[in-house]
Amino acid sequence: MDYFYTIAFFIFGAVIGSFVNVCAYRIPKGESIAYPPSHCPSCGEAIRYADNIPVVSYLILGGKCRSCGSRISLKYPIIELLTGALWAITYSRFGLSLELGYGLFFITILIVLSAIDYDIKIIPNKVLIPAMIISALLLVLYPLNIKTIPLIENLSSGWAIGGFFVGGGLLYLIAIMARLFFKKDAMGGGDIKLAAFIGLYLGGYVLLALFISFALGAIVGIVMISRDKKSAKEMIPFGPFMAAGSILTIFFGPQLWLGYLSIAGLS
Repeated sequence: MDYFYTIAFFIFGAVIGSFVNVCAYRIPKGESIAYPPSHCPSCGEAIRYADNIPVVSYLILGGKCRSCGSRISLKYPIIELLTGALWAITYSRFGLSLELGYGLFFITILIVLSAIDYDIKIIPNKVLIPAMIISALLLVLYPLNIKTIPLIENLSSGWAIGGFFVGGGLLYLIAIMARLFFKKDAMGGGDIKLAAFIGLYLGGYVLLALFISFALGAIVGIVMISRDKKSAKEMIPFGPFMAAGSILTIFFGPQLWLGYLSIAGLS
């Protein structure tokens, strides 16, 4: 039965990934995410239902629009596959539980924000602020003895509040220090708010998620610079790295922390 649910969550997650693509394309343009139906951005022709199957349709069509032959960006099937895989992994991690619902919501929002940030280097308030409000409202479940956020085991809702202020506060401090000493912006307001949002779900482990994010960003930046391309800041914004660090922390946070303490001789 576990295999059935895992496959089901992958398929449904891929469908959600298709919707994520719609959101990432339309929200920055101020367009409705519900109407009109999916259409080719080049010729405007409505996409047939048979051509709108996540990943499969892209492969059948050879990555081109059936009507005009325009190339379809590879990012669309990648986001569908990524969302499907993460939904399946999240089910494997939490099973059929309230934490599963929280985790799927959190990860899906991270993917939407990352896709938009990657494209236009902006983390839109119209997605992030409602997600933060919904997440904060989940905390009222704690006095009712109903499991709520954060997602890391054995952390009370107080850790979610602490993570909110620690995550956002740390990046706000970095932004202030960068402006003071280097006379330039190191963190945008969207990054700061995203870190606070992440803190709600990770509690104190938001620090580990941010450390992983900075490490991943540094590695990618070094690789890009070594290939004589534009700077990492110009090429890839920080939002996708924050999302990657957060997702890794959800699944491996405590193990990574214990491993660090062991290596450092502190355990």
